[in-house]
This record gives sequence, structure tokens and C-alpha cells, in this order.
Amino acid sequence: MSEPRTALVLGASGTIGGAVARALAAKGWALALQGFLHSENFPFQTATPPCPRVHQYLTDFRDPDEIGRFAQAFLQDFGRLDALVWAAGIVKDAPVLTQKDADLREVLAVNLSAPFLLCKHLARQFVKQRAGSVVFVSSHAGLSGRAGGAAYAMAQSGLLALSKSLAREWGPSGVRVNAVVPPFVPESAMGRAASPDFAEAVRKKNVLKQNPATPPLPAETVAAFVAGLLENPGASGQTFTLDARIAV
Repeated sequence: MSEPRTALVLGASGTIGGAVARALAAKGWALALQGFLHSENFPFQTATPPCPRVHQYLTDFRDPDEIGRFAQAFLQDFGRLDALVWAAGIVKDAPVLTQKDADLREVLAVNLSAPFLLCKHLARQFVKQRAGSVVFVSSHAGLSGRAGGAAYAMAQSGLLALSKSLAREWGPSGVRVNAVVPPFVPESAMGRAASPDFAEAVRKKNVLKQNPATPPLPAETVAAFVAGLLENPGASGQTFTLDARIAV
């Protein structure tokens, strides 16, 4: 009997990351799940059949040394990596004029440096296997910028560039790397923290001109797309936008 596929889901204690974990559990993946900010969601509710195995990690991505220890612990626990889904992130929005230096460093550390360092630590495993798939869950801010949120937009734009760069580097080894830009998800921590003006601006940018009563694309739909993308053998180096806003 073949070994189950192993997925590492970062930010699994969040709304989208948790939905991705549940979608992969339903498909029978073995799961390594990381969380930190929303530790109240531990233990993750994903250990249901047909999921063969779940291991959970509480890791602070602000600490570069902890990222290395986490990657080593994961490889010792699982021994292989078929899929990596980055769904972690923080927001500390403020105008450039008043952005605190400490907040800027924290946003860049968690949203950009951490995925880079984690991929660096796991690169040998992917290349040795000559197979695997990576999906970075990014943000519309990385495509269009964000007034009052330059630090977050900078980090997300860099994450999209990282996905394309890794696709070029790892493609010859059979490793696929893509990015997904989800819609505005009101039920997520970031969605709940958004102002009513921001939510209204998002709605107005939707070219479908949805009725305000129409629910947005739920996290479960985003998760289903991510799960399918992990199994798509022909897609790499792409950014998939899952709503009807057009970045200019």
C-alpha cells in the first residue's frame, strides 16, 4: 500500500488555511498544520477520516531561527513533502507617514521573509524528490497596492514574485509553484478587522456588480480551488485571482 500524500499547511489556524486543511483531509492527505496567532483554534478540527494523519505545530514566523527548527521538525516527523500551502499572514495597516518601524518589520518578516526562509529550508527535500506542488495564498493588495496599507501590499507583491521565481528555479526538478489571490473573506480575521468603508470599496470594484445581499466567495470555495491546483500537473508560475476585481 502506497504512503499517503503529505501536505504542509501554514496558517492552518486561520479561516482560509483551516478550510484548505479540511479540504485536503477529505481527500485523504496526511497533514502537517502550522498556526500561531489564532492558537484558540488549536487543536485543528481536521482529524477525521479519510485523513490518515495530522500533526500540529505552534510556530512563530517572526523568529528566523524558529522557522529553521520548525522545518527540521517537520522533515523528521514526515520524511517527505508533496504539497506546501502558505496561508499565513498578518496585517498592521497604517499610512506611510505614521507606520511604526516595528510594525513594518513584523509585517515583512511574517508575510515575506518567513515564506522565503521556509522554502529555503525545504528546497533540498523538494529537489531530491523531483516532485511536489506549492501554493502561496496572497492578496489583491499585492496586485493593486493599498492606500493606508503599503507595508502589507509590499509584502504581498514580493510573495507573488517569490512564487514565480521559485517556479523557474524548481521547475526543472518537477516542482510546481503557483499563487492564489482570494476574494475579500469577511469571516476571516482580516475581514473582520476591515472597516465598513473598505468592504464597500471592495464591493464596488467587483465588475459583476453583485447584489449586496449576495454572499462573497466563501473560504471553502477558495480551499477547493487550492486543493485542485495542488493536483494540476500542468500549472506552474501562475497567479490565479478568484474574484471579479481587476487590478490596474
